[in-house]
Amino acid sequence: MGQVGLPAPAREMARRTWDVVVVGGGHNGLAAAAYIARAGREVLVLEGRDRLGGACTLEQPFDDPAWHVSPCAYLVGLLHPLVVDELELARYGYGVEVVDPHLWCPLEDGSALTLWNDPARSAAEVAAVSPGDVEGFLAYEDLFVRLRRALRGPDPPAGDSWLGEPPTQAEIVTRLAGDDDAVDVVLGASIAEVLERHVRDSRLQTALHGQGIIGTYAGPRDAGTAAIHAMHTSGTLEGRGGAWGYVRGGMGRVSFALADAASAAGAVVATGVPVARVVPGEGVVLEGGETIRADRVVSNADPKRTLALCSAGVPSDYRRRVEQWRTESPVVKVNCGLARLPRFTAARDDTPCRAMVTISTGVDDTQAACAASRRGVPSPAWCELYFQTTYDPTIAPPGKHTMSVFAQYAPYRLAAGDWVTRREEIGDLVLAGIARFAPDVADVVEHRQVLGPPDIESRTGLTGGHIFQGECLPDQMWERRMSPRTPVDGLYLCGAATHPGGSVIGVNGRNAAMAVLADVAAHRKRGAVG
Repeated sequence: MGQVGLPAPAREMARRTWDVVVVGGGHNGLAAAAYIARAGREVLVLEGRDRLGGACTLEQPFDDPAWHVSPCAYLVGLLHPLVVDELELARYGYGVEVVDPHLWCPLEDGSALTLWNDPARSAAEVAAVSPGDVEGFLAYEDLFVRLRRALRGPDPPAGDSWLGEPPTQAEIVTRLAGDDDAVDVVLGASIAEVLERHVRDSRLQTALHGQGIIGTYAGPRDAGTAAIHAMHTSGTLEGRGGAWGYVRGGMGRVSFALADAASAAGAVVATGVPVARVVPGEGVVLEGGETIRADRVVSNADPKRTLALCSAGVPSDYRRRVEQWRTESPVVKVNCGLARLPRFTAARDDTPCRAMVTISTGVDDTQAACAASRRGVPSPAWCELYFQTTYDPTIAPPGKHTMSVFAQYAPYRLAAGDWVTRREEIGDLVLAGIARFAPDVADVVEHRQVLGPPDIESRTGLTGGHIFQGECLPDQMWERRMSPRTPVDGLYLCGAATHPGGSVIGVNGRNAAMAVLADVAAHRKRGAVG
């Protein structure tokens, strides 16, 4: 469960001089450590919490320890296959169950839409709802397939855009030359306008628009949200483009596998060791007062948390940029232990609970909910449900089920009251929205954990509770994402605030590691020449 503890007393670790200290044992920090250690460098990972993984971890929050809950990250879909293969994660227990159907949405007229990984099968489902929209739906799906192939592969002429330095927006447009619809997505179209350009039936728009707002403090009619959907369809899972799945045993198994890979490569991983300060060019100081000396520091913390640890050496323009980095989250997460699966009134069989279930009453309702949340009013009008136990029963007691809810919108700061006094009330609002389509949902909930943005912030250290370490709208993506290299002496970033963005990707850590190793090699070459 990622509780590795201290491999040696802090004073003993302080006696050594390390090549690299990684601050934070989230999945990207562990990936960076694994790559750097594999290159023969002395690496120490320091995690302040008693458990590895950050937002990609496992917990046992309910009375029975047989409940294994992934509290923040629920699904895998963007984890880079290169990281999986190069670090041999399967050897360390990583395995995945691909979700299919990938979306099920109950509609207010009593019907429902099911979408499968097979386009022909999805087209037949769309035809049952709106026959005249089949061609437009297929064109809509193909648009995002083209984007994935042009920017990620397989084997695009300019290479995988997620590896190394990010392409500029102009370079992306060049890659997409002649594909005006794809360029429109990259340059900032809203998910609503792209959808409405392709399908006319509002029920289809209801089912599909949420994929453009996930984790984003923006409504479906706001600029840039189509790019959110593009990002979330950019992955390849088990050889299937755009697919998502459940990690066997829970999402924390990704981080734990990365930790094992790092340890096998020679990295030292420690938990329960909070870092108090980063001293540029020297290393870090622990809360216990010990100084850990290292030539370079790689921070898995978000940029704001990272700079808060730096007492000196931060250029003023860089500090201003970090201060302006948008990290406010609109997400409330509700993790439930169920006596049984809920019954959806629009369901003909158990298909819904094997899909990612979208709960929505329409594009305009979602947009209004975003606006209300901006005023401080919790309005979880849109949510997505995940039932991992329908694929992997090992994470719950026999015969029981888990339900993870990803809901929007709920503000960090409430106009009335606070999260301490209103947390359960907001959780009730989330379940009430689900109950419109599954009336018995509250009756089957035996255990519940409600996490608003302040809760996620306090548990994981993510500023604003933002699981992507900052908005992934176009103005904070590609060359506008944070670089692994900072202007602070010896300090690097490896978290989700760096290219290619948020979610469980791992290649952020790989990119940071490659930057560190390149800089070490260049430094040694300069020394040899001198």
